[in-house]
Amino acid sequence: MQRRYRTIADLKQHESALAIAVTDPALAGKLTAMGVLPGTLIELVRPAPFGNAFYIKVDGIRLALREEEAACILLEL
Repeated sequence: MQRRYRTIADLKQHESALAIAVTDPALAGKLTAMGVLPGTLIELVRPAPFGNAFYIKVDGIRLALREEEAACILLEL
């Protein structure tokens, strides 16, 4: 069975998925400091009104990520 990976942009509002990896090494440290670790449940609270950012919830903390940052986080279904 082949694994399917998604990004935050693929989630629907209030849908959750497990973080698997961060694909951009330059952002990995920043996202890790914000609590985005492999195995962490990430919920899409809502996309920003103009679609250039996402509001997510990680361990009960709400974060805002730019579209480019959110695209670097791989999620597993």
